[in-house]
Amino acid sequence: KTRIQHLQNSRSEYKAVVSTQSTGTDKLNNPLLYAPEHFPSKVGGHPAWLNPSNLPPVAHCGQCGDPLIFFSQIYAGLDRESNGFHRMLYVFCCRRGSCYVDGKQPIKVFRSQLPAENQYYRCQPVPEGDADENSIGENKSFALSHNGFCDICKVCGSKAPFKCIKCQSAHYCSKQHQKYDWKQHKNYCSDEYTKVPNKPEYLDKSALLFAELDFIIEREPEQENSAHLNEELLKKAAEQATGYAMTEEDAESLSKEYGKDTDPTFTKFKERISRDPSQVLRYSRHDGPLWPSSKLQCDTPPPCKVCGAARSFEVQFLPSILYILGVKKEELDWATLVIFTCSKDCEVDDYVEEFGWVQQFS
Repeated sequence: KTRIQHLQNSRSEYKAVVSTQSTGTDKLNNPLLYAPEHFPSKVGGHPAWLNPSNLPPVAHCGQCGDPLIFFSQIYAGLDRESNGFHRMLYVFCCRRGSCYVDGKQPIKVFRSQLPAENQYYRCQPVPEGDADENSIGENKSFALSHNGFCDICKVCGSKAPFKCIKCQSAHYCSKQHQKYDWKQHKNYCSDEYTKVPNKPEYLDKSALLFAELDFIIEREPEQENSAHLNEELLKKAAEQATGYAMTEEDAESLSKEYGKDTDPTFTKFKERISRDPSQVLRYSRHDGPLWPSSKLQCDTPPPCKVCGAARSFEVQFLPSILYILGVKKEELDWATLVIFTCSKDCEVDDYVEEFGWVQQFS
């Protein structure tokens, strides 16, 4: 289980699968382990902010105007004691598939870095055994609408400039999320709200969010395991989708998307993925992405906004992750989501925006 690792020390390529094991006593997917002090690499739920004091501004979709929803975060620290020892990437996206038309990219990526010695964490993560449910009420990281340092949206976990006028204690990133939460919040909104014990928000996720799952990061095998990608992919995806219904229609659609052998780019993609058909994420710093299609690629991402250096490939998400998350094809669908970051790994204060690119199937 990779929780803190200097992935950039090697030119090796990494792949990740997701854990779909149950919560509770099982250490995998224990919600307490998604707290910032465990430096989680995960998909869905609330973001575990590396720097909890100065959160990035709320990102909105340029098409529908809704706040972007947290999709994933990847911990990839640098091999240096200075700024960057702790390093986290955050990915936000719009859940409306209709907003991705005509080359639109309703995606935001943020990079956060801290030195080894900082005011928030030790140099190594808190042992997993310290994630004790009995102490959750005393853990400010799980407080309702607050992370111990600043206000966070009780719906999505992002920066919260708005709050309930009546109780002054429930905070929100936007008017949209405040309106969405009112049906539940009105049941206990009062002047006495501040006297209610802190509720572990990590254990009560909004339906607006993606399902929260752990990444298990491993080195990619050097050889292809099977030439029969379609059968293996569907089998592995079905096994991992425990608790997430994969309909016959979903399986048939997945098979069709992975059966387009007329494109040599896709053939290369298929052969490489066959090394482990269950993978949902690929990490290879300063290398190139593995494009599923020769169309709609991003050849030259914009330069870093901080130092002006060129951005290079770092991580990509495969379409299989959407099936495992139970996302319907008509809701959201893409061939791959690719993240490009500053090639110089420049030092940053708080958070800096990086670049994400969604490649559509057509």
